[in-house]
Amino acid sequence: IDATRLEKGVCDMEEVVAVHEFHIWAITLGKILLACHVKIKPEADADMVLDKVIDYIKREYNISHVTIQIER
Repeated sequence: IDATRLEKGVCDMEEVVAVHEFHIWAITLGKILLACHVKIKPEADADMVLDKVIDYIKREYNISHVTIQIER
């Protein structure tokens, strides 16, 4: 997985300001996990952005378990 490209893809979303505490690891062959903090614009809908980020990561990178912490 190209972590730099994945992080850039999330940061390129209109509502996203920054990504940090970005971690990707494999617990078994084919089972990849991701955890990160996503800072969003104050006016953004946190639930909508959370769904959008998780959908993007699972769809584009086939990561099986995604944990995102939204921050303002």
